[in-house]
Amino acid sequence: MLMLGMSFSATLQLLLPISLTISLLQLSKCHHYVDRTILRGITIFTLPSIGVALWASTHWSPPLEVFVAILVLTFSLQDRLGFIRAALDRLLEFQRTYITVMGLVHGASNLGGTMLTALAFGKGLGRHESRATIVAGYSLFAIIQLITLYLAGEEWQIDFGTGASLIVSGAITFWLTERYIFTKFDSKKYRKGLEILLVTTGMLLLLSSF
Repeated sequence: MLMLGMSFSATLQLLLPISLTISLLQLSKCHHYVDRTILRGITIFTLPSIGVALWASTHWSPPLEVFVAILVLTFSLQDRLGFIRAALDRLLEFQRTYITVMGLVHGASNLGGTMLTALAFGKGLGRHESRATIVAGYSLFAIIQLITLYLAGEEWQIDFGTGASLIVSGAITFWLTERYIFTKFDSKKYRKGLEILLVTTGMLLLLSSF
């Protein structure tokens, strides 16, 4: 959307309704699997960081694609390379710092969701726990972003019809994913899928930065 000439705030206004709809619908099915420790850290450290960085990004949005790409590619290799696994174990000892930076990145660039996925992958959460924790985080991210945009006085640029269509699209996407995709994945396949997702996302971010 940004490459099509839309502003950062307009892009968020377009994407957040569908993201929040999908996340809340998913969360309604798996909320009891959420990792409470990670969610508590997100609430205390990540959400305020998102608010501050998003407010600042209404004036300037820094290029963070390369930073996030290198980070998620590193996480994706942890099951392949032992020294990376050991390094990430040490990194995650500073989880509060990581999730604070994640909030700043998400507020400034909307790329923190990739870092959250990498965190769940790095912590070795099971299929249900990983999914529930990620969608709980996404839900909180979207809510604080919408609140910040409102408090920052950003003019809402997406009309009601478009917003309603996005919400319906989100509900349909959730139903299709829940019915035909998620049930096909056991824990091993789900972790493999996350690994592929992280590699793909990291490569796309690197390509977009050049």
